[in-house]
Amino acid sequence: HSMKSIILSCPTLKKELLAALASHNSDIPVHFMPYQLHNDVKYLHEYVQKMIDSLENVDRIYICTTGCGGGTIGLKATTAELVLPRTRDCLDILLSGDNLKRDDRRNLRGIYYTASWMDFGKNSEIDPEKLIAKRGKEEAEAFLRKLYNGFKDFYIIDTSCYDVEEVRAYADTLMKILGTEVQVIKGEYKILHKMVTHQIDEDFVIVPKGEAVQAGSFMPNK
Repeated sequence: HSMKSIILSCPTLKKELLAALASHNSDIPVHFMPYQLHNDVKYLHEYVQKMIDSLENVDRIYICTTGCGGGTIGLKATTAELVLPRTRDCLDILLSGDNLKRDDRRNLRGIYYTASWMDFGKNSEIDPEKLIAKRGKEEAEAFLRKLYNGFKDFYIIDTSCYDVEEVRAYADTLMKILGTEVQVIKGEYKILHKMVTHQIDEDFVIVPKGEAVQAGSFMPNK
């Protein structure tokens, strides 16, 4: 009997997760959760718990939303064991190399873009183009400078799964307003490669069936 698994994933990881599955010819089924989960920790928790409770004939559920504002703390492994990356959020997943402890390249004062985050940004209230159209150039620019006050470092995580130039062009509007530049850094998303090949090591939290996700399971914000 081979172990039956399923992955519940945040849509921001879609391109990278599908690339990892394809590169290992893995056929683990994936359920991408709705975008709105990002905005509401309580909703994320309820949605993921309902999904866990509804699954049948599964031995292991991978949950790829991770620390995300504490939304996964207290999730109960009702139907199967749960396995979660020990990451704070999706960005840690994208930036992950061979070992999370050794590999913290994350600038916590930085703002990071990927294609998914660009799509998310375009639909948000603070999209520069939208703001300029709504408030006029001067007022929009003043608002954005205030909003991003204190943030100097902007990055695009190049995971080789999307067109970086398209994201750069999107970010440029804001960069010009703030008088800064975006840096491109590599994202290997190694933790997704480990996950789809079931290489579960100390970079994952394992919650046995019948138990719950404990606070303090994820990487500390240092």
